[in-house]
Amino acid sequence: MSFEKPWGNYLLDAIVETNAPQSISFWPQTIAWQIIFVLLTIVIIKKIYQTWQHYQANAYRREALAWLAQCSLTSENDVRQLPALLRKTALLANEVSQLEENSLNSVSTIGKRRQEITGLTGQSWTAWLDRHCKRSQFSKTTLLSSHVSLSNEALLTQLAYIPHLDLNDSEFNNALKQLCQQITLWVQHHQLHDEDLPHDLGKET
Repeated sequence: MSFEKPWGNYLLDAIVETNAPQSISFWPQTIAWQIIFVLLTIVIIKKIYQTWQHYQANAYRREALAWLAQCSLTSENDVRQLPALLRKTALLANEVSQLEENSLNSVSTIGKRRQEITGLTGQSWTAWLDRHCKRSQFSKTTLLSSHVSLSNEALLTQLAYIPHLDLNDSEFNNALKQLCQQITLWVQHHQLHDEDLPHDLGKET
């Protein structure tokens, strides 16, 4: 179908269509706002990077907590691994704290402190643990027991080597629960500080 001219409203013939306005730019128009925008972007990127670094640095902490969550105090194999888990976590925390400080002597310092942590036993070991975690109380025996062998210090030292574990004994089982709670608290909240550069790994993940 075709229409003969003139067709439609003759008043529209003289109208000149105007160009559509340009789209509004989100980029700041003034120098001051551009500088603020760039600085704000840098701060956000830095914050995201630091958050990612913190997440990566605490991978060992999450792995230890995951193991503790599935640990069964009725399993002799799991119970015997508790002291080794705590020691391994302390060694990994030492490595992470030194590497994140980017110290030139970090490699030698890691080795030195690794030997120190590995050599700690008994009272010196529990004292070191409590010194690096304000919430743990390995040195304090809160369990009312006449058996010295049920203290946290004794369990950390002897648990892996006791010939037979009586997991059905209520008193021994309560001591294991207390030890497991202390280990969990230490994994969550421990803080390792360098003498010159303070470093905090105490945040929960």
